[in-house]
Amino acid sequence: MHRHRHRRIRLLGLAVALMSVVAVPGAAWADGDDGSEFRAPSEAESPSRAESPSPSRLPAGAPGAPVTTGAIFNDPAGTTAQRNRIRDHVVSLVDGSAAGSSITLSLYTFTDDNVRKALIAAKDRGVAVRAILDRKSHETVTAGGEYENLAAALGTDRARPSWVMSCPSNRSCVGNRTIGSRAINHNKFFLFSRTGGVENVVVQTSANMTGTQRTDLFNNAVTIADPGLYDNYAAYFSDQLKYGASGSGLATYYRTPSSATDPAYKTYFFPRRETSGADYRKDPATDTVKLLLDKVACSSTQHSEVRMAANLFYRDQIASKLVAMKNAGCLVYLAGDGNPNGGGAGVPSLGKTVTSIVSGKLTQRVECWEDPPTSGAPKIGLHSKYVLVKGTYEGVANKKIVWTGSHNYSWQALRSNDETLLKIDNAAVHDQYKANHDQLMRYCAGT
Repeated sequence: MHRHRHRRIRLLGLAVALMSVVAVPGAAWADGDDGSEFRAPSEAESPSRAESPSPSRLPAGAPGAPVTTGAIFNDPAGTTAQRNRIRDHVVSLVDGSAAGSSITLSLYTFTDDNVRKALIAAKDRGVAVRAILDRKSHETVTAGGEYENLAAALGTDRARPSWVMSCPSNRSCVGNRTIGSRAINHNKFFLFSRTGGVENVVVQTSANMTGTQRTDLFNNAVTIADPGLYDNYAAYFSDQLKYGASGSGLATYYRTPSSATDPAYKTYFFPRRETSGADYRKDPATDTVKLLLDKVACSSTQHSEVRMAANLFYRDQIASKLVAMKNAGCLVYLAGDGNPNGGGAGVPSLGKTVTSIVSGKLTQRVECWEDPPTSGAPKIGLHSKYVLVKGTYEGVANKKIVWTGSHNYSWQALRSNDETLLKIDNAAVHDQYKANHDQLMRYCAGT
């Protein structure tokens, strides 16, 4: 059965082509320079901001456009459809789920009425909908939070097919460490057992389901149909349920399963604790992103290319590694969020220490904090968090790899939060992200 299904899945070649076919989904707390965790004004959901309606939709449960493996990106400076691309893609997959299938999701901040209505409609037509939300999605915490609406419609009885659960008020579902503030469930993924006629569909995005994430911030989402990857996410979701429903959580959880059906896909689930006795900020041997970069060959004869999109960036060991890679012969490009208060009042998204390390020392660096096309609208920033490698990786030449997900380059993302980093060893998907990164490097360079 898997062979027949995979013949139906087309791997898209170019991001632009995909963006023209599929219509495309934010963190409301950010990490401070000092290790504290703050609410980031740039990511707070404005209760006065109206939800943009989704485009005309097919009858619920009817197969829509073919589900394809590939990446999509919103454009906050673009048309309404371009801004809403990720959200509308999620809605289309929810609408494509027929009775008897299941939808599983884990989200941080959720205020989007269109997604909520689609999930409730799915439940009403016989789809099992299971949702785990951070406490941030309560209406009493965030204006417009959808937890209460989902609780009323789906119920909270986890013995039933559909339900919504909130992580505890003082921690994330798995992680229980306090680093500046409570751990959060910062995840942003959807699992569809069957949608659009395709089974085992995973959507991993950088975007929370909020209006700000569509209109003010660049985000990405990748859709993959693979049973092994689906199973790994489902097992992680089960652990979020297990530790979130009872007990006191864990100080460390780190799991790194590869897909049993396609080794091109590997997941890294956090939090990851530092070595016993070490300062959590001074242990690069347990910094996953730094360790991944260590596997890239850089020399006068191996000019591997490394590209990073960063919302929050405070881990100086990653910054130092990027500079070392550039000095060793790699080409290193960084697009970072330029919000001066992205980590809280007076705390920029790109930390001061990180800025001092990388300033003038990379191949090219830009900060995204641009004037909007509409006068009076908020500045446009960057919420994506991904790393691209083109070149020699683990001794193998001509590799093209993507790491994307919810994982910021912050201490909380590594040490305390429930987070996901997804590795995609696929040239076509890499090239889609490369096209998006090129756009960021141009747009965020300003005028």
